[in-house]
Parts: sequence; structure tokens; C-alpha cells
Amino acid sequence: MTAVSLDDIVTVLRETERDGLRSDRLSEGLSGLSGARTVGLLQRLAALYETEPDTCYLEVGVFQGLTLVCAALEAPTLPCFGIDNFATLDPGGENLGIVTGRIAKFGVANARLINTDFEVALEGLGAHIGDRRVGVYFVDGPHDYRSQLVCLTLAQPWLHENAVIVIDDANYPDVRWSTRDFLLAFPEYRLLFDSYSPDHPANLDTELKPEFEAAWLNGIQILVRDPEGRLASMTPPVAEKERDLYLNEWLAHRLRLAELAPDALALADAIVQQDSAKEAEIRQRLIDGYNRDRETFDRRHADRNVYSAGLPQSRFNPRLG
Repeated sequence: MTAVSLDDIVTVLRETERDGLRSDRLSEGLSGLSGARTVGLLQRLAALYETEPDTCYLEVGVFQGLTLVCAALEAPTLPCFGIDNFATLDPGGENLGIVTGRIAKFGVANARLINTDFEVALEGLGAHIGDRRVGVYFVDGPHDYRSQLVCLTLAQPWLHENAVIVIDDANYPDVRWSTRDFLLAFPEYRLLFDSYSPDHPANLDTELKPEFEAAWLNGIQILVRDPEGRLASMTPPVAEKERDLYLNEWLAHRLRLAELAPDALALADAIVQQDSAKEAEIRQRLIDGYNRDRETFDRRHADRNVYSAGLPQSRFNPRLG
């Protein structure tokens, strides 16, 4: 049995660029938030790694099960794991039922849901996947900088030596910067392929949107190990001004009402747009949010909250005795 090679991965990627979906399960009732090429690539990669012994497919961010079910259907003997606790993008609390219903409907016995927080799951991944190694790793969970970097770093001990990492929603600067920093910290990995769309799908022109729905939708990055040095070292495109976003995070996090920052920005936008109805609506939402957690907020300083009370002042590693 021949191990999966970089050439195999490139071949699969070129097929996906040319043909999109490997098989169209969307017409059978599956839906989600991934581009057709993204789904097609995961289908082909799952089928490719099905030949590797003691391997599995893993994704962070299941949503409604589109990619998990599609990958599992293409590789029926490959264990396919999806991590999600359905804490976001699920206002009606329906997605867990949708996912389990789709797994049952399509009879994918090899699709297994890890219904827990992604960070907890990755820290104890061996309890879920056993001695297997992850051949295909799809990162599509929370898209803030830290969560992206946690997804990439905590999975390292469990990745197959020829693993492929597929990172979705790469249009976001948080995602591009975290991938960049990961590649700099783990130089054995290379960026094999990336693709970006001119805007988030929600903001694309209606005539342009179908083009990117048929492709990589909100951007994609594909990483591989390259021990032979066949690939050039490159990083995702980033802009120096985007670093201000992370400085702003620090400035916001230390404020007394840090958790209310999104609503505060929405209020500021309504004010400068002179939208009095929206301003009144968001102002009330801010007040309600403050009142809900007032005891917590009122215990804090106006600024420079560091949450260090009770932390050790001097501590040596306990192995030193």
C-alpha cells in the first residue's frame, strides 16, 4: 500500500479546482456554509486517506453537518469526527438535531459527533480518536485569532505525518494572521494553496455571489508538511494596518464593560449614521446587557482590568522540589 504523497494531494486539489464537487449531495437535502470546491476537496481528501491505515478525518465546526456528512459518505471506512458544541450560529438551538438527523438519514455510520467545546476536545483528543492520526483536518470553528491558533497547535500531536490542513473562512484577517504566525512557528509546514474572494459572501453583489458559492466562498488555505523542501516558503497576504485590530482587542478587553464592546460599536455606528431608531434599539440592548451582569461589571476598574488577583506571586516548577 502506497502512502499518500504531496503529488497525490496536488492532484486532488487540481481536480477540485477543475470539477468542484466530487458528488453532489447538496441536491439530496444537505446544506451549510461552505463553498462547493471546499466540500469537493474534503470529499476527495477523505477518499484519498481512506487507504491510509489508522487514520481519520477531523473537523472543528460542524454547523449543520454538510462537510462532515459529505466527507464520510465518500470514505465509508474512514472514521470521520466533527467537533462542535453548537454554541454559535445556532440561535434556535436546532443544529444538533439537524446534524444527528442527517447522519441518520444518509446512514453514515462512520460519522461521529464530538459534542463539546473545541478546545476541551482538542486537549483530550486521544479519548475520542484513540490511536488514530488525523489525515484530513478541516478548521472551521471560531474565527478569532486565538481560537484559530489553538486549533492549529493543539492538533499537532495527532496529525498524520502527511496530513492536510484545510482552513476555511480565510478572508478574515484573524484567520490570515494566525495561519501566518503558525507557519512561521512551525516551518515544517508550507502553504500549498490559498484563495480569497473580494468580500464576505453576505456582502457580495448578488450577481457575483454564485461564482464564489461554486468555488471557495469566504476563502480557503491548505497547509501540508514539506520535509523535502519541495515547496516555496510563503505566507497568507496580510496588511500591516490589520495589526491595529489586535491592539484594539487589548484596549477593549481591559475595560470595565469589555463584553459589551460589539453592541457599543453598533451603537457608535448608529450614532454617526444618525439612525435614531437603531440608536434607541441598541442603546436599550446595551443597558439590558449591563443590568444583566451589573454585579460583575461594578466590581471592575474603569480601565486596566488584568484579572490577576489571586495568582501566584512567586512559583517554581514543582519538579524542582
